[in-house]
Amino acid sequence: MQVTANGIDFVCRIDGPEGAPWLTFSNSLNTNFSLWDEQVALLSDRYRILRYNTRGHHGTGAPPGPWNLEDLAGDIIALWDALEIPTSHFVGLSIGGMTGQALALGWPERINAFVLADTRADFTGEFAATVPGMIESVARDGLDPLVEVMPLRWFTETVRAEQPELVARARQLIASNTVEGYIACADAMTRLNFMDRLHEINPRSLLICGAQDLGHTARRHARDGQTHPERHLCGD
Repeated sequence: MQVTANGIDFVCRIDGPEGAPWLTFSNSLNTNFSLWDEQVALLSDRYRILRYNTRGHHGTGAPPGPWNLEDLAGDIIALWDALEIPTSHFVGLSIGGMTGQALALGWPERINAFVLADTRADFTGEFAATVPGMIESVARDGLDPLVEVMPLRWFTETVRAEQPELVARARQLIASNTVEGYIACADAMTRLNFMDRLHEINPRSLLICGAQDLGHTARRHARDGQTHPERHLCGD
């Protein structure tokens, strides 16, 4: 379905029974709402689930940039308003989690419970060293370099060997995105700076991170034998 909100035509999907509590999923960069198919299959019996493609991604409109993460959070609020969703649970992955932080800081009264997966709160360390070069590469060469490189970051060597269909699906998602959407969203991440405001986030929250996530400091903590979930949004 298509929903016009915040002046943008969003590609969306709603699953689950009417009257059930709302649950909203926000995708990672260079993916679309099909990323959550397995989770929807498990949860749609008891939640009314909204999935949407981020601005500039897979059929959703791309207004002129630059964009900030607050703009992406405003998109969610506009979608909720358009769909008459007063409050919702929220799950965000990677840039979806960054967007979720802006959402929780700007509109905490709209969030029931809050899950951030494989995300971070600042633009530092390896992350800051990597993203600008990737933006330059895509601006110069299109999405082809990402099709080759990103699955190496998203999946461990074991997963790539044992589940090639998963890797192929990821490559297809990346290849079908738009250069404009990638560049504008990646550029928004370069202004990520919520570290000093995390204490302001009030909704009940759960932080999740894979120990092998190359772009995340939780990987360093796991390698060092540390288990501090509250650090999973910390910078290098």
